Amino acid sequence: MKKIFTLLSCLFIASAVMFAAPVDDDFTYEEEKVTMETIVPENQHCTDKNASIKIEYMPMYDEIRIYYETLYVSYDRGEAMNSVIACVEDFMKEKKYTRYRYLKPENQKHFKDDRGQRKSQWSAYIKLER
Repeated sequence: MKKIFTLLSCLFIASAVMFAAPVDDDFTYEEEKVTMETIVPENQHCTDKNASIKIEYMPMYDEIRIYYETLYVSYDRGEAMNSVIACVEDFMKEKKYTRYRYLKPENQKHFKDDRGQRKSQWSAYIKLER
């Protein structure tokens, strides 16, 4: 029984190798669509002078990760959300998107940077739609 099973599996593998489709080595892709761009908006819509916004854009998936970072003592969640929404709307106009939705709930974290200052970061993971 083992010999028959072995023989049949060898025949199956041999036939799969013989009739397999040839591999096309001429596969090309657009390098700029695969890479992730890091964008710092010119108008950040922030009232806090210590705040900064950074956008990581993945054009292949039409997704962005947006980060709002400021000092811990001046952090206001409402101001962070308003600034981020304004930056996302500007980004959508620039790249010709019509709608967006959150892929994950927004995230807040508090940490110390390399200089020992306490900072807060608000981030969101957004899917853009045309």
